[in-house]
Amino acid sequence: MEAKKNKNVDSNRVRSSFFMVGFCYISGLVLAAFTYQDIVNEGGPKKLNTGSGNTTLEEENKEEPPKEEPPKPLEQPEPQQEIDLTQEIEVVENKNKEQKETIIETIEFTEQEEEVVEIVEPVVDFPDVEAEFTGGEAAMQGWMQNNLIYPEMSMEMGEQGKVYLKFVVEKDGSITSVEVIKGISRDLDNEAKRLVRAMPGWKPGEAKGLKVRSSFTMPINFELN
Repeated sequence: MEAKKNKNVDSNRVRSSFFMVGFCYISGLVLAAFTYQDIVNEGGPKKLNTGSGNTTLEEENKEEPPKEEPPKPLEQPEPQQEIDLTQEIEVVENKNKEQKETIIETIEFTEQEEEVVEIVEPVVDFPDVEAEFTGGEAAMQGWMQNNLIYPEMSMEMGEQGKVYLKFVVEKDGSITSVEVIKGISRDLDNEAKRLVRAMPGWKPGEAKGLKVRSSFTMPINFELN
């Protein structure tokens, strides 16, 4: 008995073979399309080497010239807003401003004593009108007898004589610069100077109608009774 061939089995085999062939063909077309697109995008010719069934791509290194970028447009400044001068300006106090301390230095001024240079008028030795004791010579002798104090030591030692004095009669009649020209003893000399300094005011001397400082020489007599 012969085996019968099934037609459906044979047709299925043929159909699957054609399907595989078509699939491989379509895959090859898709791969070729992607490869070609990459070559075009890279912008350079490629060398295609065929070897043992494998395909490799080698890129040629070529330097591309630098591309010049177009200049950027200048930014125009924004128009300034007009200031309204009629609007009131608000003043805001700066609270964070540092307060500066005012340092007051006390400077002490020491007053320097100014030296007063007194102009001393010259003393006239021989004025036109000589200075004299108020009341004249007799009044002066009476005043001296009443105010003279004889030193006890000089009385015990028997000292007596005349002490010659020289002094200056000022323009106001006062007596200054009393000095002994000729003396006897220290006690008698000191008593003579004391007596002259204690005299009341004199009449000053005159020269050319004006009062002047004048010198005067006078003896004082010490006599034991």
